[in-house]
Amino acid sequence: MSDTENPEQVLNEPDLSTEAAYANGFEDDDDEDAEPITAQKVLEILETAWTNEICAPELLQHQTDMLELMLSQVAHMEEQMKDLDKNDFRFVVHQMELERIRYIMASYLRCRLQKIETYTQHILNQEATRDAADKRLSPEEAKYAQDFASHVDEYFNKVATQYMPNQQRGEAEQRIVTPNLMSHVFLKANIAVSGVIVGVDDEEVDLAPGSQHIIPYQLVADLIHKNQAQLI
Repeated sequence: MSDTENPEQVLNEPDLSTEAAYANGFEDDDDEDAEPITAQKVLEILETAWTNEICAPELLQHQTDMLELMLSQVAHMEEQMKDLDKNDFRFVVHQMELERIRYIMASYLRCRLQKIETYTQHILNQEATRDAADKRLSPEEAKYAQDFASHVDEYFNKVATQYMPNQQRGEAEQRIVTPNLMSHVFLKANIAVSGVIVGVDDEEVDLAPGSQHIIPYQLVADLIHKNQAQLI
C-alpha cells in the first residue's frame, strides 16, 4: 500500500464483507459469461459446510477449493491491514472478523480429521466405491487416512492381533467402526421439497422453505448432499 492511499479505500476493496468480485481464481476460464464468485459467497459456503460437518454423523463432501480461496482472501486482507493504525476501530473489527474466519476453517478441518480417525476403514471402503467426482476426501485427506489406517493396523498387529487365534484375526470387518446414520438431526429446508419419507412406516411430509424438522439423518442425507436442506 502506497503512502498516498487512504486506509478507508483499502478496506473497501474486495474483502469478506463486500459483494465485490474476488481474485482471478474464482472465474471460469471456459465460460466468459460466468459471474465470478464473491468472497462473501465463499464464506457462506464454508459456514454452511462447517455447520453440516459438525452436525452430520458421517463425513461429507470436502470443500478444499473453497478453503484455498478463503485462505487467499484472508492473506489479502492481512496484507491490506499492515499499515493501518492498530488502535483504529476499523482495524479491530477486521481483526475480529479474520479471527472468526480462521476459527471456522480450523474447526471444520478438526471435525473432518476426527471423523477420519474414528471411521478410517469405513470411509476408505466407501471411497473405493465412489467415482472420482463423488469422492468425499480431498487428496491430502485420502493420503492421511490411508497412512493412519496402515499405522493403526501395524501397531495393533504388534501388540495384540498376532497373539490372537487365526479365526479372530480374520474378523477384520467386524472391527470396523461405522457412523450411526439413523441418529436424529435438526434440519432446515433451503427449498420446497415434497414427498420426504420421515418414518419407518413410509410416512411422507412436504418440506417448506425455511421450515425446521428433527429427522433421522439417513432419511435426509441426500437432501444435504444436494444442498436442498442444511443441518442446524
